[in-house]
Amino acid sequence: MTRVLFVTTSWPTPEAPVAGVFVRGHALAAAGAGCEVSVLHLERTLGARGIRVEEETDHGLLLTRVRFPFSPRAVTYPALLAAAAVGFRRAVARAGGRPEVVHAHFLTAAFPAVRWARRRGIPVVVSEHWSVFLPDDPQQLSALLLRAARHAFEHADIVLPVSAALDAGIADRGIEARTRVVPNVVDTTLFHPPPPRPPNDPPRLLNVSLFYPAKGVDLLLEAAALLCSEGRRFRLDLVGDGEPRSAYEARAAELELTDVVTFHGLLGRPDVAELMRAADLYVLPSRFDNNPVALIEALASGLPAVGTRVGGVPELIQSDLLAEPTPA
Repeated sequence: MTRVLFVTTSWPTPEAPVAGVFVRGHALAAAGAGCEVSVLHLERTLGARGIRVEEETDHGLLLTRVRFPFSPRAVTYPALLAAAAVGFRRAVARAGGRPEVVHAHFLTAAFPAVRWARRRGIPVVVSEHWSVFLPDDPQQLSALLLRAARHAFEHADIVLPVSAALDAGIADRGIEARTRVVPNVVDTTLFHPPPPRPPNDPPRLLNVSLFYPAKGVDLLLEAAALLCSEGRRFRLDLVGDGEPRSAYEARAAELELTDVVTFHGLLGRPDVAELMRAADLYVLPSRFDNNPVALIEALASGLPAVGTRVGGVPELIQSDLLAEPTPA
C-alpha cells in the first residue's frame, strides 16, 4: 500500500464547506485505489494570529489543517512556507511515517511541497486546477507566482493539469514541465443516471456553481429572460452561493423570473445528485472555466448538458452543444 501525502491550499472547512471539494475527490479516489492517504491543508485564514494546527478526520482521511494569517502577499509567502514546515512535521508524525509520494494540488501548495519533498528524495506529483493559466481568465499571475510555478512544476516528477487547455496554458507561460492531463474525478456511486429519467413538464434546467463572475450566472438569468420572452415554459434551479447572490436575486425579480427561477443556496452532494437525476438539462454559462466538476457530475448522472466554448469545457461537451458566453 503506497503512503501518499496530499498537500493543498484548498479543502472544505466549516467556513467554506464546498471549497476544494474536487481535491477531496482526488484524495478519496486515491484512497479507494488502495493508497494510504493523509492530507495537509495549508489554510490562509482571515483573523488568524500566528500558526494554528487542527487535526481531524475527514471522510476517513487523516487531515492536518494549518491555519496562518491572511496578510498582504509579500508577507503571505513567508507565512505559507512557515506554515508548511510546521504542517509537514505534524502530518508525517500523525501518519506514522514519511510518505512515499507527495501529491500537491495548486501551485501555492506545490512550491513548499517540492522544496520539502525533494530534500528528502520523495517523488512529487502536482495536480493543477487554477484557471489563471487560461487565456480567458482576466486574473494574471504575478511575477513572483510565475517564478514559483516555474520552480515547482519544473522540479516536480510530473504535473497533472486537469484539462488539455490548462496544459497548453502552462506551456504558453514558458514552463517546461513533464505533464499528463488527468481530469477531475466523479463519485459514480453518488452521481449516476436515474432508472429511467422521466421528462418534466415544464422542463427543468439546472446549474450548480459558486457565485462569482467567472461562472456567468448573470448571463444565465438574461438567457432565461430571453426564453420567457419567446414564450418558452421551463424551470431553472440554481444551486450555489456567493457574494453576488443578492444581486442575482434582485436581477431575477427585475426580469420577472421569480416564478421560473429557484435559488437553492448551497446543498450537500447527495441533494445535488438528486437534483441532477430529476433535471432535464444542465446549463454551464461560464465566462471562463477549466474542468468543471459539476459538469462532470451532470454527465455521470446521464444529464444532457450545454455549455460555453471556453477553457476545458469543449473537452467535455460535443461541439454542437457549445455556445459563446453571451445570453443569446
